[in-house]
Amino acid sequence: MADPFLVALDQATRTVVARVRGELPQVASTGAAIAHTYCCEPDWSLCGVDLSDLATSGNGDQECVVCVDLLASGAVCPGCQVS
Repeated sequence: MADPFLVALDQATRTVVARVRGELPQVASTGAAIAHTYCCEPDWSLCGVDLSDLATSGNGDQECVVCVDLLASGAVCPGCQVS
């Protein structure tokens, strides 16, 4: 079975490329931040980004496509082993 992170990263890359080519609509964002999802550790996102130096994202911010795909696939948190 494929690694859920690599599958999500591949899907996110395809989505970004399709948006740049005009094949998918652009995502409207009201803020400059991207909202990542984390499990047990607020400084570690599901997609692997260290969030310790990033500002908290607010409502209406664009969600991280990798985190969204990982959450949807039920990926396991590498820190606590909880999905």
